Amino acid sequence: MYSVSAASTSEAVADPNAALADAAGRRPLRAVVVGAGGMGRWWSRVIASSPMTELVGVADLVEGMPAESIAQSGVEDPSAVAIGTDGVDLALEIGADILIDPTVPVAHHPVTLKALHAGIPVLGEKPVTETLPEALSLMAHAELTGVPFMVSQSRRFFPQVRELRRFVAAHGPTVLTSAFFSLFTEHGGFRATQQHPLLRDMGIHAFDTARYVTGTDPIAVTARGANPPWSTYAGDASVTCTFEMSGGSLFVYNGTWNARGLPTYWNSEWRIGAEHGSATWDGKGVPQLGTEDEAGTSSLQRDLERALEAPEPDQIDASIIEFVTAVREGRRPMCEVHENILSFAMVEAAVASVDRGTRVVIDEVLEEARTEAIAAETYPEARDILQSWPSVREAIERN
Repeated sequence: MYSVSAASTSEAVADPNAALADAAGRRPLRAVVVGAGGMGRWWSRVIASSPMTELVGVADLVEGMPAESIAQSGVEDPSAVAIGTDGVDLALEIGADILIDPTVPVAHHPVTLKALHAGIPVLGEKPVTETLPEALSLMAHAELTGVPFMVSQSRRFFPQVRELRRFVAAHGPTVLTSAFFSLFTEHGGFRATQQHPLLRDMGIHAFDTARYVTGTDPIAVTARGANPPWSTYAGDASVTCTFEMSGGSLFVYNGTWNARGLPTYWNSEWRIGAEHGSATWDGKGVPQLGTEDEAGTSSLQRDLERALEAPEPDQIDASIIEFVTAVREGRRPMCEVHENILSFAMVEAAVASVDRGTRVVIDEVLEEARTEAIAAETYPEARDILQSWPSVREAIERN
């Protein structure tokens, strides 16, 4: 069984380049990608190009989509890649080692559930599921089956984020962390009609990054949303959230898809204030560090810049390296479902705070979701696990 620490964020492979070197000469893990839409095609291209994996199958319910995805993936022999409508059945049929699930969120629960009970390790796109009760259900099924299930929180795998985490570990604890995101967009598709599209699509990235960098977990949130007259979204695409974090620190998130001009990068702009130092990051370049020791700060900054000189895999390329390495080593990967739940709960609690206009306690949201998960669970053994937890937070911390 895989476990998470009480400070429920963990380290990934320390050096992705070293992990790639170690994998040289080893058989790549055979992967089936479920979903052949835009996100699925991105994953198929990365799976096909990674030395850690071999693309052996693509599944999608829409006829013709898997073949198109395979044709665009860059594999040497597209005819050698199997096609199907059910990813798990296809994986079992061709003997795949792992399943990649970049389907739409509503499909995450059934696809992952079936894969876990088939004994196939799953690397899924964020969010973990469509709803928090479904996420807790998968957490219980991961415990029941003992099969690895990792959620790809790709922002964690930027080397700048890793270096910020190291700086905070040496100069913390934090008192105030902020992330500001502003990028005018007019998404079509489901986001145009979705309630709280910015929170659900972008919030999870910043919330998970904040947990990872600061080493803190959420306690409560107060959030407000806005939907200006010129917005093309049915739901709020602008939001401000103030999270109370463990240890008494605060994390503030401001985000909008409605403001034109002076865009931030997709990673947001960050400022981190800690007891013994502060840091800023524009979301793309080299973070800037500051302490009361001018000479010491200069040395820290030089070390940071040297650490970022060598190019290395990031985003989903690094997610794949972490997942494959963890599966081979028999350890829990970073972003395993237990670790990911609190990041997803931050989104759901922020949504609830906007809707209710009040402060929302994270543990109350978790326990409400557990009650719903127990009522909806169709596997008696998984229902027993859900009921056995002293609390959801304790279950996260002990496993």
